[in-house]
Amino acid sequence: NEQHQFLEKIHPFVGLYKNYIVYLCFNHSIMTTYLHWALLFCGLLLAPWVQGQDGLESQNTLQDIQIEGTTPFFIESLEGTGLDAETRVELAHWYNPNSTNRSAVFAVEYESDVPEEAIPAIEMAVDIWASALVGVVPIRIEVEWDSLPPNILGQASPYEVKANFPGALLEDTQYPIALANQLAGSDLNPDAPDMIIRFGEDPLWYYGLDGETPEGLYDALTVALHEIGHGLGFLGSASYNGTSGFVGFEGMPFAYDRFVELADQSSILQFVSGTTALAEALQSDALYWGGDNGFEANGVGRPRLFAPPTWAPGASYSHLREVSYPAGSVNSLMTPFVGTAESIHQPGPVALAMLRDIGWELPPVLCDVLGVTTLVQTGCNPATNTYTQQLEVTYENAPSTGSLVVNGVSFAITGSPQAISLSGLDSDGLPVDVNVSFSENPDCSLTLPALFEAPEACCVQLRLDQVNPETKQVVLRNISDCTGTLGGFFLKSGLAVAEVSDLLSPGSTIGPNGTLALTWNDWPDNADGGDLTLYDNVGPFDDYVQWLTPDNGGQFLANLYNLWEPGTYVDGLPPYSYTGNPLAMPAERGVEYWEGEPFPCAILGFELGATSECNPSGNTFTQEVTFTIQSPPLTGDAILVNDSVVVYNGSNPWDVLLTLPSDGNTQDLSITVMGNPLCTATYEDVITSPASCGCPTDLNNGGFVDVADLLIFLSDYGCLSGCTADFNGDDLVNVNDLLIFLSSYGSFCF
Repeated sequence: NEQHQFLEKIHPFVGLYKNYIVYLCFNHSIMTTYLHWALLFCGLLLAPWVQGQDGLESQNTLQDIQIEGTTPFFIESLEGTGLDAETRVELAHWYNPNSTNRSAVFAVEYESDVPEEAIPAIEMAVDIWASALVGVVPIRIEVEWDSLPPNILGQASPYEVKANFPGALLEDTQYPIALANQLAGSDLNPDAPDMIIRFGEDPLWYYGLDGETPEGLYDALTVALHEIGHGLGFLGSASYNGTSGFVGFEGMPFAYDRFVELADQSSILQFVSGTTALAEALQSDALYWGGDNGFEANGVGRPRLFAPPTWAPGASYSHLREVSYPAGSVNSLMTPFVGTAESIHQPGPVALAMLRDIGWELPPVLCDVLGVTTLVQTGCNPATNTYTQQLEVTYENAPSTGSLVVNGVSFAITGSPQAISLSGLDSDGLPVDVNVSFSENPDCSLTLPALFEAPEACCVQLRLDQVNPETKQVVLRNISDCTGTLGGFFLKSGLAVAEVSDLLSPGSTIGPNGTLALTWNDWPDNADGGDLTLYDNVGPFDDYVQWLTPDNGGQFLANLYNLWEPGTYVDGLPPYSYTGNPLAMPAERGVEYWEGEPFPCAILGFELGATSECNPSGNTFTQEVTFTIQSPPLTGDAILVNDSVVVYNGSNPWDVLLTLPSDGNTQDLSITVMGNPLCTATYEDVITSPASCGCPTDLNNGGFVDVADLLIFLSDYGCLSGCTADFNGDDLVNVNDLLIFLSSYGSFCF
């Protein structure tokens, strides 16, 4: 009985007790008495090392494996970081804890040592998965509570895997039993659970359901969600024995393995199992998920898997990459690490999409856009060549958060039917497609081609092309495809307003994509900072730019009309020129599409840092200086600071450490960019030198009075004023100074 219970206990965690299993597999008496268990566990133990890829088997022997200590593929772990993440991922919009409508059925069996207070968190995790998947066969989970290795919060594995069963999507592919049951339409092993989950008894747990996980505690609901994900099939069969990599079980890959790719989109299954080449791929930090659903859900590129340069048993390969989906990411649940004070209460779109790729069915989207009806359409506005179209949108089961999005414009969700207005539409006489969706559920959408037709064009549309507040000149561009007058357009700067037609000759017109320069003589002086708004007498502002200073008078409305981001401005000298594509759809607006003339290089100022004491070796000290430079030179250019040539490192403000002679006097500070002599500055008497601490007779500051100093002394002998070797201060270098020098000859100066 004791041995039998031991085998039952360790079945899902055979990798932690492989020495015992090896003994059991090769002990004749136990094999005879417990043949059924022995064959099962020997198969599970040996599988990762005799597995192959598409029928190719590894050459490793059991003895090799026992020495190399490979961890079996079916143990997947979640590791606690011990650090407070202070992040929270809320419940998904599609999960309603108060609803009894579930698309999958789960049954959970708890061992007696599972704490009562942990059960609600586990039950809620089960309920979230029951809302996320479609299942025709109950999914049975066995939950255990035991001591796990340090920092391991939980472990999970399918009870078994199945291949080539009726309903299998792919031949010669191992499916976790929970998924195999759904595909087969019946329970393929009614006498056993579908997955086993073990929680660590040592971590400090938070059992609350609100996601407000305190510092120092691990969220039990998050760990339960994670481990159930592995049991459902978010795991592959890869393993590593210290030299070689392996993929497959009983000669067949897992469904998960079928979608693992390298950076070049080649399959992981291209490698022969049991080779060092496969080991390198498994530890390349360049493994990706190649399924179409995962790709679409990820938004940008393929989902990236956790494949660190050093194989991490229980973490590598069968998790999403931590750096790509950090704490707080909606897709962070299936990464291998979780912190204290971190909660993740939904699987995330990427994990759900990956499960869909391997064969799970997701429930139909409850939200539905039923239809769109056209209402009032205004005529074309001659000043802007635009019009407004009103629509009525009918929908049901809309998300409780987010926005209704119609042709890229967001509206608050007010209830069905909902009237909305699309303004600023181009009058071009063409049919208009309408797309409706919800920001929090993009799959809930409806596209209606050519739902209505735009009115014909009514001419001129103006944009700002160049602005020069110094010369008070403005260049306008007509972005329409027709010629027209400029009546009804205005320029506004501060409180000053001018009608464009008043600044031009009577009857002036502008052609398609043409430009027109005008001078606004009464434009108030704002060369040091200001803004300019172009607008018409109907509808929103047409264009906007601000320079040198933020938060000018027109910024609020410019932001309201999506013309300009608050706080941004063009930095430089006039003229300010538009560099974007004025004909782009959608329009290119904002500070990133404007540029001015660069400011000339200038030294704006400096700050002194720490001043060291005098260093007797050399009679010098060091001075920290920080310079602020306008339009600094390129990184790597030379800058002369006092008498030192320093290579510019690209930082601004720029820190420099100067070594200067210690003489007890104030010293000047000078800086010159050597490639731009006009970029220079000198600050007189700003550095205070510490008193001299070397030998007066150490004329070369070498720290020692020797023949080199004697040669300098002799070259100064006979000097009559301002003499370097005048040791007694009588403005003469003579025999008296020689005697002083000789008395210190051979001395060290520190």
